[in-house]
Amino acid sequence: MSDKMKRNVQRLVSSNLAPLWGTVSRNWTIKLVCLLLAFAVWQGIRESTSYEVVVSDVPVAITAGAGLAVLDQSTDVVSIRFRGSRDDIRFLSRDQVALEMDISDRTDRLRQTVKFTPRYVKAPSRAHAVVFNPPEITVTIDREVERDLPVKVALEGMLPEGIQIEKVVCVPAVVRVHGAERRLLDLEQVHTVPVSLDGRYNSFKTHVNIAASGQPWESDPDRVSVELSLVERFVTRRVEKNLVRPLLASDDTRVVRIRPERVDVVLKGSPQRIEKLNVRDVYTYIDCTELTEPTDYEVPVRVDIPTGVQVEKIEPSVVQVTVKTM
Repeated sequence: MSDKMKRNVQRLVSSNLAPLWGTVSRNWTIKLVCLLLAFAVWQGIRESTSYEVVVSDVPVAITAGAGLAVLDQSTDVVSIRFRGSRDDIRFLSRDQVALEMDISDRTDRLRQTVKFTPRYVKAPSRAHAVVFNPPEITVTIDREVERDLPVKVALEGMLPEGIQIEKVVCVPAVVRVHGAERRLLDLEQVHTVPVSLDGRYNSFKTHVNIAASGQPWESDPDRVSVELSLVERFVTRRVEKNLVRPLLASDDTRVVRIRPERVDVVLKGSPQRIEKLNVRDVYTYIDCTELTEPTDYEVPVRVDIPTGVQVEKIEPSVVQVTVKTM
């Protein structure tokens, strides 16, 4: 480039920048203050919206479209990191957040991997979903079919001693299940959510849901009526020739004769109690504290037994007693 051309370029640049430099240098103090204020506002907004919280185990619901069902998915839950103001994230919880994916427009492949994005997240807050763990999900799609399957009532807990189940009635006894074909082929029955037996002494009726949560199928109806008939079950045991003892005051020196000296005691209780019963814990006696005269009496036999066991019969229940003084 010649010297003349260089001088022309420098003159052109200086002439174009001169008005711009004049504008910038004019009232520079005010402009600097405005710049600092804008930076402070930006910094305040950034700090007020930089709070984060992680909501774990958010359920993942996937819709595959008409005639199709989800056969398998690589995860049922996802952890989501939310970012927002303090008020936006303060009350976020697992019960308020859901991740719903509709892949009905992407069913050209039976197996596909989809990345989680904020557009799938449902939350009652202005907080933004920024990180997903895992970041994606692999979904396998199958043809949707229907089957009618029997319902089995799931039970949990323990009935009190002596109580047993006589009958379980479920209405309806059969529900219609629809889901992925390969899943339903191996399904023989569906279960209810567990019904607790703890502390139940009497028959009762309740309504429970079909345990379809987390399953790749749904049932219709999803709730059934369950009636349990409970009965009290006892067994008996005969304790033979148990010695009858006289009950006297500690300073009573009278002689007491009992006829017969031994009796049979029939006890009743739950199978567990009766099985654990020790015959030495069965104490038969007669109360002689009120037999004041030295003569003959007919006295009823009494029995001390462990808690939870009842006396069904005493044979004989009355004995002959002769009281003599020394």
